[in-house]
Amino acid sequence: MNENHQRHLLSTFQHVDNLLSEAEQIMASAGSASPFQEYSQDTTPIQRKVTHDYVVRVREAMHRILDELNIPLRRPISGALWAARCHLNFAGIGIAEIAPEHMRGYGQLSDEDARAIDRIVAELNAELNRVSDYLAQGTTADLQARLLRLEQTRDEVKLLRELDRIIAAHGLVEFRTALVTLLDRLETTSFEIGVFGRVSSGKSSLLNHLLEQGVLPVGVTPVTAVPTRISFGRQPHAIIEFVEGKPQEVEMSRLVEFSTEQQNPANAKHVTRIQVLVPARRLREGVTFVDTPGLGSLATTGAEETVAYLPKCDLGIVLLDAGSALNHEDLVVVQSLCRAGATAMVLISKADLLTPPDRQRMVDYVRQHLLSEANLDLPVHLVSVVGADAQLCEHWFESELNPMLESHREATAASLKRKIGLLREAVMDALRVRLDAPRGPQTAPKAGDLNQGAEALRGASAILESAEKEGRTLGYNTRALAPSALQAVATDIASAWLNGANPAPDVTGIFSASLKQFLAQVSAAFVQSVEEVRGRLASSLEQAHAVSGSRRGPPEELPKAAGLPIMDSSPLAARLKLQKPPLLALLGRGELRRFAESKLCGQLEDSLAEFFNLAGKRLEQWHNDALAELRDAFDARAGVYRAVLAQGQRATAENVSEADVTRDLFALENWGSSQ
Repeated sequence: MNENHQRHLLSTFQHVDNLLSEAEQIMASAGSASPFQEYSQDTTPIQRKVTHDYVVRVREAMHRILDELNIPLRRPISGALWAARCHLNFAGIGIAEIAPEHMRGYGQLSDEDARAIDRIVAELNAELNRVSDYLAQGTTADLQARLLRLEQTRDEVKLLRELDRIIAAHGLVEFRTALVTLLDRLETTSFEIGVFGRVSSGKSSLLNHLLEQGVLPVGVTPVTAVPTRISFGRQPHAIIEFVEGKPQEVEMSRLVEFSTEQQNPANAKHVTRIQVLVPARRLREGVTFVDTPGLGSLATTGAEETVAYLPKCDLGIVLLDAGSALNHEDLVVVQSLCRAGATAMVLISKADLLTPPDRQRMVDYVRQHLLSEANLDLPVHLVSVVGADAQLCEHWFESELNPMLESHREATAASLKRKIGLLREAVMDALRVRLDAPRGPQTAPKAGDLNQGAEALRGASAILESAEKEGRTLGYNTRALAPSALQAVATDIASAWLNGANPAPDVTGIFSASLKQFLAQVSAAFVQSVEEVRGRLASSLEQAHAVSGSRRGPPEELPKAAGLPIMDSSPLAARLKLQKPPLLALLGRGELRRFAESKLCGQLEDSLAEFFNLAGKRLEQWHNDALAELRDAFDARAGVYRAVLAQGQRATAENVSEADVTRDLFALENWGSSQ
């Protein structure tokens, strides 16, 4: 045969193979839940299996013939996973084309129609995103493989493996998010310790000593508002995250370029977070240290504002310099930690500077002031990293921190066991619905109530999508607030000039305090937006729980957003040169305000515009991250209700019989007694 004969033979075989694939697909998908199905299901599982076996024979014959004729086959152009993800992306583009702004090209839409379409788009996007997120996990999506690795160390893993099998066998995809969340928690043993303290309190030296290596630069001024997370890694390196651009992985020798005031003045590189990974033995147990430079200076604005800036940590350590007294800033940080729900502890660093009698007096003094000034009875310990006194640090870690870590593990294990049990109950509820089995003494929920519960869960997608738009608007508005901030600061400075007994009030201090207050009001709008979403999502979960007929307790509380970005105004204040004009003071507050505003504008207009531009970007990113966390938490909780609420649906897999459902339900109902 010539080349043309071979090409025609190859194209014919390919056409036949496509027809065979379509035939199998028709038989498999007939009678599915697709709203556009073309074929009714009139085949049996046996017919489909036998047909597949014959198709395999035809394909084997074609493959053998092509080999005998030495006709080369084309290699696959891509992996199936990549192709599937591309198709999902195109599906997302298709959904975007039905948004109200595009639909108006086909005619006028009423406001009610536009809102209805927005809800449709949000719901479909949410469902597509769940599939995309699942495929994006790659090999980590194989829960059975991950569970198998943990089976030797966790008693609950066998139950999770069984739940994973049942969820997959019966098409209960609504439970996968909750299952993945529980598995993530099983694999994560992190115990986060946030370290707070004033500049030169010895934080870097303490952390370097605990890690037994020089991880953090010592003797330099840290960059304000750039937290550094230190956790275990087999090879030492740092990951730098920015407001704009992709994260950058660097060698440890380059850490000073991003974490010090000397090489990154006023955080000109717009670093938002630094992740350090080092092979330190004390980090192997899952300990993660979070160094938070600059928080003490922010704490002067008050505990209610400071609490929003605290990271989520299991333990908060406030470090005090033995050479200085406990002050208001330290008290505010300790109070804020306690109000944020974190466990707090106070360490007195540089204890080697104190004589043995003075050490106990210092501990008693700090404890007494914490009790009298803040009504807090907290542990206070002495630490040092110098000479023989370094044993104080070793003793503290072994006698105080390690027991706390072990207690944390026990509490986490108990919480996980309870949540795995709740997931088991939810899967059992869904299987009972599949069988239309009675729910014990409870009355089965009405179909109308179930529809309302399902609608409440679907509405969450529209709530989150609307909030994302609000976050973009808030961020855009924040970036344009420099003129308003100038007016507010000028007003406060004019008032101080007019009312202050001191002829020369501290203008830089007034500037910093006024700008922080202005920023606090701006940040409050972002926080309020997230809290409103959190409340509405919680209401949706409560409604779904109420109508699901579930015997489990109420849904777990959704997480509160924390870690609001810190904006350091000290570089701006340091550049300010402004003195009270004696003559203008005679003309009143208005003239003084205009004078101050003019001077501020001349000296700081461009810098303040850049300051608020950066603030807007950071706050918008924080808003997006907070919503993403809420979305994940909501999906994990909502999944346990979706399968039960959709009681009219049956197993998607055709080969799952009522006997299979009954068997799996019996296995879960008797789990523990049969183990």
